[in-house]
Amino acid sequence: MQKMMRAVLALALAALAVPAQAGEAEVKALVAKKAAILTNLHQKAEKALVNSAQDKIFGEYFGPSGDKKALKRRIDQLSLNVQANFQVEEMCLINEKGEEISRIVGKEVAPDAELATDESNSSFFKAAFAKEAKQVFVAPIYLSADANKWVVAYTTPILAGSNKAAILHYEHGLGVYQQNLDKDTKGSDLFVLAVDRQGYVVSDSRKRPGVDKQGEKKELADYFAKLPAALAGAVKLGSEGTAALSLDGAPHIAAFKPVQDWTIVVVEKQK
Repeated sequence: MQKMMRAVLALALAALAVPAQAGEAEVKALVAKKAAILTNLHQKAEKALVNSAQDKIFGEYFGPSGDKKALKRRIDQLSLNVQANFQVEEMCLINEKGEEISRIVGKEVAPDAELATDESNSSFFKAAFAKEAKQVFVAPIYLSADANKWVVAYTTPILAGSNKAAILHYEHGLGVYQQNLDKDTKGSDLFVLAVDRQGYVVSDSRKRPGVDKQGEKKELADYFAKLPAALAGAVKLGSEGTAALSLDGAPHIAAFKPVQDWTIVVVEKQK
């Protein structure tokens, strides 16, 4: 009798274990897929920016001679072409003093009178100048004063000979990344989050956080919620792994994986 009871108990425990194992495999596969999608978006953006930075027009502009006004118009046109091909919200060229030489927002070229005179305090300025040629600094998301929305920004140095004469910078709207992370998750028992290093949820497949500027609100906390306590206690930001947890009184399993400044999290309810 005891042997029979032990056998029945073993079978029951095994039956309980199967869904959890299957769930873990599913969330691990999906978080790897979403991380790969985000990595691909970053790589495409970085490659496009670096390729643009190699255009000979920059060497001509920062050279000792040439018609600076005519060269600047060619730089403006280059930026407009990049905007048309890569959904760029804003693109600018900034010299080592922090002065904007060129800026486009959407499909419009900013007049010279509206160019910034000192961008040296921008979050990307020093970090971008610290990069080597053909390297890219990816800034934590911020509210763009030009695009009036939350953006992901990329910046790379411009060389004049062997010297860093300027940085080329552009912004992509956060919505592009949210849309790609949300894809193919509706109507399921799982959801996908992107969480920044401070614990703010910048993308949530259940309800996409807004990215457009709202009045005078400008802080992360004005637009994005913190990772809920139950998840914050289970997910290790900046790390890769899985964790079991309880949400709304039901068992869930989470898988997480870092990409750049974010940690991608997939959470699935266990049946």
